[in-house]
Amino acid sequence: MANFDSLKFATEGISGGKTTIIMDNADLPSFMNPFYKMTNAQLFGGSEIVHSAWKQGSVEKDVFYASKFLNCVVDGRAYSWPNVIPAHSYNFDAEMGFCNAKGLHWHQMSFAEWAAIVHLMHKIGYEPRGNSNYGKSHSHVYEVGAKDSAGRTATGSGPVTWNHDGTPGGIADFVGNVWKRLSGMRIVNGEIQVMEGNAPALQVSHAAASTAWKAIKPDGSLVDPGTSGTLHFNASGNIGTSVVTTGTHNKAFSAIAAADSITLPEIIMELLLAPVSGVTNTGHFWIDLSGERVPLRGGCYGSASGGGSSALSLDNLRSGVDGNVGFFSAYQKD
Repeated sequence: MANFDSLKFATEGISGGKTTIIMDNADLPSFMNPFYKMTNAQLFGGSEIVHSAWKQGSVEKDVFYASKFLNCVVDGRAYSWPNVIPAHSYNFDAEMGFCNAKGLHWHQMSFAEWAAIVHLMHKIGYEPRGNSNYGKSHSHVYEVGAKDSAGRTATGSGPVTWNHDGTPGGIADFVGNVWKRLSGMRIVNGEIQVMEGNAPALQVSHAAASTAWKAIKPDGSLVDPGTSGTLHFNASGNIGTSVVTTGTHNKAFSAIAAADSITLPEIIMELLLAPVSGVTNTGHFWIDLSGERVPLRGGCYGSASGGGSSALSLDNLRSGVDGNVGFFSAYQKD
C-alpha cells in the first residue's frame, strides 16, 4: 500500500492532477486521466443534457478515467503503461476481454468517451499531432518517438505535442501510432447502432446479437435495430434514412452531412459521428456498408494527413487483426 500511495502521489503531483493511478484486480497499476462530468452545452454548444460518456442508463456519473497510454497486455489484462510498444494484432473481442478482465468497471474505451475528449479538445483549441509517418510526425518531421521495425512508437516516447491537450499530463498518442478501436458503437449494413449512455462501463455484451445495440431515429430516440426509418450511412458517406447495404466510400470527416432532407439529431454530434458546425475537424472517414463494422478512431503510424482526432474508420470487421490497430482501456464506477 505504501508503494501504491507513493506512486499515486508522485503521478498526481508531476501531472498537476491530470493523471492518477488505478489498480486492477491483479494489484497492478494503470496510469489514467480523469474527465469530469460535462453537458453537451459545455462541450459543443448542444443542449443542457449530460453527455453520454457520463451516463449509465438514466444514472449520471461524475467522472470517467481514460488510459494515459495506449495499452499493452500482460497476463491477459490490459495496462496503460509508458514506454512500451502498444498491443496490436488482436481482434475486437480479444481486446474487450483484456479490458474487462481487469475487474468491475473496466472496459475498452467507449465511442462516447472518445467523443467527449475530442469535444473538450476543440473547446480548448488544441489538436495533437502524433506518429503519423512510421515513427515521426508527417507534418513536423523532427517530432519522433522510439520506434519498432514496423514504425509503431513506444507509448509516450514522442514529444508533448503528441499528447491530447499538448501538456505533459495529457493522453499520449491520441492521434496516430495505432488506430484506437472503441466499444459501444457499430454499423450493420450501414445502420448506425450504439449503446445507451456509457453502457460499456457496465461490461454489457457486445455480441453481434446483443440486445444492448440500439438504432437511432431522426428525432434522436433509440430503438431496436432494423426499425423502419432509422439513421444509416449511405453510399456517399452521409447520414440519412435511405438504406444502402453495399459499397465503400472515403472522404474528409468534415464533409459528412445530413441526407434525405432530415436534420441530424443532437446525439449524432454528441458522439462525433458527424462534424459540429463551426469546429475544425481533422482526419478522414472511411466506410464499408456491408455487414457489421466496428469503429477505429485517431489514425495510425501510416495515416499521414488522414489521421486526426476526428478520423473515423468504419470498414473494420470485429474479427480484424491488424498491426496498426490497438486500444485504450477506461474505467468508470457503476
